[in-house]
Amino acid sequence: MWAFFSRRARLWLITVLVAPLASLVLGRLGTALERRKGPSTLSRGLQSGSRLLDRRRSKARAKAKHRA
Repeated sequence: MWAFFSRRARLWLITVLVAPLASLVLGRLGTALERRKGPSTLSRGLQSGSRLLDRRRSKARAKAKHRA
């Protein structure tokens, strides 16, 4: 089914659906792990992955707003 979408539609789906969901899941996993076992490399890595996705989304949103 994925092959039936155009490249632009696939990119839009990833940007709108997958990236925010992945950011949310990574952030919550990192926070839960940190609460249970204290700060660790894994918990900080999960939280930084969440922040990275948030930054990428906000940059893409600003770029799209600038184009319009």
